[in-house]
Amino acid sequence: MTPAMRLRRALGVPVLGMMVVGIGAIVVSIAYVDRPVARFMAVHIHDRWPFIAMAAIGNLPSPLATFWLAVMAVMVALGMRPGERAWRLMLVALATVVAIIIKDQLKFDFGRVWPLSHPFPGIVDHPSFINDHVFGFFPFHGGSSYGSFPSGHTTAITAPMATLWALAPRYRVVWAGLIVIVVTGLIGADLHFVSDTIAGFGLGVAVAAGTLVLGRREG
Repeated sequence: MTPAMRLRRALGVPVLGMMVVGIGAIVVSIAYVDRPVARFMAVHIHDRWPFIAMAAIGNLPSPLATFWLAVMAVMVALGMRPGERAWRLMLVALATVVAIIIKDQLKFDFGRVWPLSHPFPGIVDHPSFINDHVFGFFPFHGGSSYGSFPSGHTTAITAPMATLWALAPRYRVVWAGLIVIVVTGLIGADLHFVSDTIAGFGLGVAVAAGTLVLGRREG
């Protein structure tokens, strides 16, 4: 079985085709969708805290993944043999951590400004589209003020949910629903452009697929 076939088997979708569609969607969104959606949210959404709360769900996978990887390390050190469920949870945690590491590097590489200045540590008093009419990418600029692309919250929630999509298909509506909630919160609160979330979703799916291929036990 070729790597491409294993990827498709892992997630149940043609991953390569999804990547092509995803890149096209990002380009179209940057050109035609990001700015009008950001303006609409800035004008019509007056209470952003419900959306911020929805987006905050994307903060949960990272500490949970780190905790479980530490638990697995202790189990192995004590000579314990993890069961199938523990092994699957390790794959979920590993996909999460790897995806977060990659998105941090991509944020630096692309250097995109945020849609709106928010009073959060590290992203205050910075150029943004809504506040300063700055829209674009500044590659390798560095600093959290230039880290909108790809969306870290979308990446962090998609990587584990996409892994669980393959490992626990019975609850796919739950895994997909959590991604939708986070993305809705990010866009509704003007925390990210639409294309940021598309890129974060694509990155999360790609890392999940790779993790599933590398970690799949041959029957």
